[in-house]
Amino acid sequence: MMAGSAPSLLADVGGTHTRLALSDGVGRYRAVEVVHTGDFDSAEQAIADYLSQATGGERPGRAMLAVAGPVVGNRVRLTNADWDIDGNELARAFGFRSARLVNDFVAVARSLPLLGDDARAPLGDWAPEPRGAMVALGPGTGLGVAGLVPVGDDGWLPVAGEGGHVTLPVMTDAESAVLAVLRRRVDHVSAERVLSGIGLPALDAAIAVVEGEPPRPDRESEVVLAAARDGEARALRAVGMFVDLLATVAGDLALTFGATGGVYLAGGMPHYLGDLFDHGRFRARFEAKGRSSRYVRRIPTAIVTHPQPGLLGLSALVAE
Repeated sequence: MMAGSAPSLLADVGGTHTRLALSDGVGRYRAVEVVHTGDFDSAEQAIADYLSQATGGERPGRAMLAVAGPVVGNRVRLTNADWDIDGNELARAFGFRSARLVNDFVAVARSLPLLGDDARAPLGDWAPEPRGAMVALGPGTGLGVAGLVPVGDDGWLPVAGEGGHVTLPVMTDAESAVLAVLRRRVDHVSAERVLSGIGLPALDAAIAVVEGEPPRPDRESEVVLAAARDGEARALRAVGMFVDLLATVAGDLALTFGATGGVYLAGGMPHYLGDLFDHGRFRARFEAKGRSSRYVRRIPTAIVTHPQPGLLGLSALVAE
């Protein structure tokens, strides 16, 4: 940032948390605040609170927001929260020169080339092509997906989409039986329906039905996870199926993008599962692509451990 110029406002807006910061350049952000999205009625209210409380009187010159939903015409309706955000209205309300919205996983994808060895945990061997395409896949409150492809000698182009809402792929008879149960409850079983925070209870309940037992609706994610840690067979099957299905979707994305630069898991669920997230099981299913298995075997995978990849990516996007 040039001396005397104003910082930029960054906001990573998710269904559960909103992260705000000021940025002075690529990889540089400060005054980070993390708030509960549900504590505010709108993005304007959250930003106003942040600017009055956390910035020491500094006024940003522009804003860049990563938002959990499809951006159309610089506007979004959040997928998992009751917020409508219009970038142009934000700019007018706060006097920004501009306020641009991007999909939240565009920001995460843009962060990938900036991650150091201490900001990722490889799943298996780690030998990415230096300028290979990459994929960010985020099983968390929802399921975010974005690609990142090289442009020119050193540039990167994020590819936005709503890949979390593709139809959930299954590969085994057991998964097909579970999918049949889930289809009786919703008209479209998307990947996000299972590979997100609501997925473990859904799998647990569906497996119970398949096995002739009544589902227990009181089993939230924490209950299923605790039961799995205690060795309960059904809960362990639910966790195992979650890992398998996540790996299948990750492998599909690896093929779609030709992601020789790596597929990165950036959502909270792998951390949430902890030692129940079987790395070997994930890689085996990730590579199970028939005639393309040899190709996929070359593609590395990792869990993002950086605490704020969205803000990191936004710092690059707003500088660009």
